[in-house]
Amino acid sequence: MFFRRTLTLGALVPIAAFWLSACAMPQMSSKSATATIKPVSPYHKQFAEDAASTCAAANRALLGDGFLTEPIVNDKLKGRKSYRLDSEHTAVVDMTVTCLADPEGGSSVYANGLRTIYEMKKSSTSASVGVSVFGSLSLPIGQSADSMVKTTDETISEREFYAAFFSALESSLLDTRPKKDMNPPSP
Repeated sequence: MFFRRTLTLGALVPIAAFWLSACAMPQMSSKSATATIKPVSPYHKQFAEDAASTCAAANRALLGDGFLTEPIVNDKLKGRKSYRLDSEHTAVVDMTVTCLADPEGGSSVYANGLRTIYEMKKSSTSASVGVSVFGSLSLPIGQSADSMVKTTDETISEREFYAAFFSALESSLLDTRPKKDMNPPSP
């Protein structure tokens, strides 16, 4: 009887431990799986113009802000801009802009900026001189080399950044629209 009770308790303890550990584990809900997708995205905006015109305007907007751009391929545009943060840090912003035609007309533009921070690292090499009486002597004579080391790489998430880009894109589109004659011809 004692053996049977010990066997039963011995089987119940691991089952109880498993059940308690399962209750303590964080549960993945459908809400937490979609928490990163926002209903109003700062990365997207719709325009009345076709995708080719909108991408050309996006190219002009990036060029106007100092970006170096690549040719537009398949309604996708890439641009890059570098700037110094301070004497030790440099930032590089890589922009990718995709222009898609909407089924009802017009286009949707998706923009994504990637900011990479580089830090200046200095490294020097020293020379060693061997003298038999004193042994080896290391002197700080040699070369110094500077190199840029990537420290941060992140998607730009500031809404103001994308709002400014889309505003510049809209201004570029307005500049290319045909101007209506303000003074109608007199009869």
